[in-house]
Amino acid sequence: MAYNASAFLLLFCVLVIPLSSGVHVYQCSPGTEETLCVVNNLAYSPGQDRLPQVNRSDTVNRIHLRCSRYYYYSNWNSRSGKDLLSVYDVVLHSKVLRSPRSATVINCHLHTLVMPLDLEVGDFFNNYVSEVKTDPTQSYNLRYLDLSHNNLYDLGNLSVLVNLQTLKLDGNAIDEINPETFARMTNLSILSLGNSMTEIDFTSVSFVSMRELDLESNQLAGLDVASMMRACPALQLLPIEYNPMPKDVAQRIVKELTRYNVTYYNEGDKASYSDSSCDSDEYSVDRACFLETKNKGSGSFLKAFVLILVGIVLFGVFGLSARWIWHEMRY
Repeated sequence: MAYNASAFLLLFCVLVIPLSSGVHVYQCSPGTEETLCVVNNLAYSPGQDRLPQVNRSDTVNRIHLRCSRYYYYSNWNSRSGKDLLSVYDVVLHSKVLRSPRSATVINCHLHTLVMPLDLEVGDFFNNYVSEVKTDPTQSYNLRYLDLSHNNLYDLGNLSVLVNLQTLKLDGNAIDEINPETFARMTNLSILSLGNSMTEIDFTSVSFVSMRELDLESNQLAGLDVASMMRACPALQLLPIEYNPMPKDVAQRIVKELTRYNVTYYNEGDKASYSDSSCDSDEYSVDRACFLETKNKGSGSFLKAFVLILVGIVLFGVFGLSARWIWHEMRY
C-alpha cells in the first residue's frame, strides 16, 4: 500500500510540476533520419523568464523549426502582435535546442540572427532577417548558410564566416557587393547572388575553390569575364540569365564563357528548351534568356520633345487668355 502511494505521488509530481512551472515543452517529431527532428511552432523571445524546452534524444543533431502558416495567423493577435520566433540567438541555440550542428528556420518571420559559434549548417530561407550579428574576434564553424529571400542589405558582418563553403543570398535588398566581404572566404565554392545588383567586382579577391557563382536576375548591363575567371579559376557554372543586357554584350559574354568551358545557365531549367521559352520581353542567346533593353537615348529625346510641345501649348493658351482679358477690359 505504501509503495502504491509513493508511486502515485511520484506520478503526480511528474505530471503537475511542469504544468505549474509554466515551462512549455515541445515534442520533437521524428524526421526523415534519426539525427533529424522537427519542432512545430516554437515560441521564443530573448530574455523571457522561463525558457521553452525541446524533448529530443541525444542522437539528434539537426533541428528544423517549422512555423505553420495557419498556427501563426490564428495566434498572432493573441500574442499582442509579437512573432512566435523573431530572433535566433545563442540562448535559443544552446539552451533550448541544445546546440544542434544544423538548424533550419523557414517561413517563421525571423528578423534577427545572432550566429552561434558551433553551428555548421544554417538554413534561414524566406524570413525577414535584416541583421546578422557576428563577433569579429571569434571563429565560426559555419560551412553552409542560406539567407535567401530575406531583408538583408548589408553583408559586412558575414566577412568573419571564413569557413563557409556555400552561401546563398538571393532575393535580398542587396544592390552593391563589397569585395572585402568575401576576401577571407577562401573555402567558398558555391555563391548565389540573385538580387538587384548593377555591377559586380571581384578583381581584388581570389576564390580558388569557387565552382558555382549564380548571377541570375540582377540588373547587370555587362560582365568582365576575364576578370571573373582570374578571381575564380576553377569556375564551372556561372548562370547569367535574366539580366538587362544589350544583345551584342550578351553574345560576347556567352562566347567568352563558352571558351572557358563555363556553363552560363542552370541545366535543370533547359530540359525542354525551345526558343519560345523566353518571355515576350526577353531575347535568346544560345539557350539563355536576357531581358530586352530600351534605348534610353531615344526615350529621353521623346520625353523631352513631348514636354517642350506641352510647354508651347500652355504658353499659347496663356497668351490667348491674357489677350482676351485685356480686350474685355478695354470695352
